[in-house]
Amino acid sequence: MFFATYLFTGLGKTFIAAVVMYNYNRWYPNNLVVFMAPTRPLVKQQLEACHKIVGIHPSKTVELTGMISPKRREEFWKTKKVFFLTPQVMLSDLGRGSCQPEDVRCIVVDEAHKALGNHAYAQVIETIFQKNKYFRVLALSATPGSDVPSVQQVTILLQS
Repeated sequence: MFFATYLFTGLGKTFIAAVVMYNYNRWYPNNLVVFMAPTRPLVKQQLEACHKIVGIHPSKTVELTGMISPKRREEFWKTKKVFFLTPQVMLSDLGRGSCQPEDVRCIVVDEAHKALGNHAYAQVIETIFQKNKYFRVLALSATPGSDVPSVQQVTILLQS
């Protein structure tokens, strides 16, 4: 199932993401929860917010960047449960086999309006969906598009 939330800046997207991630981590403690944002500063901001807002324990979380070696990231995929990263890092780790698609239970996509065309967001969702039909996507955006067809294009892309 796919959920899309379009709220203007300052209306609670971070809170929604944090609560959803917290609950999926509670409900499925043996599975993975992933937060993807298009830039490292946004990834870091969301990681800090999730620690503060809902108290996801830092021992369960990790921020994965391209600055961390693939070997080290592979270890994190085995020992952590809540991941904060860019879609490019996620796609790389899926392709390398470091992250097992079957283990992913929830993906939060920030700035979902960027998920057009062959964007890494869409590639991640497609890659996971090929091996796992039992995960959820929460797509968040403050700027989904200027008209209904633009909004529908993002929603349809992430659902397919």
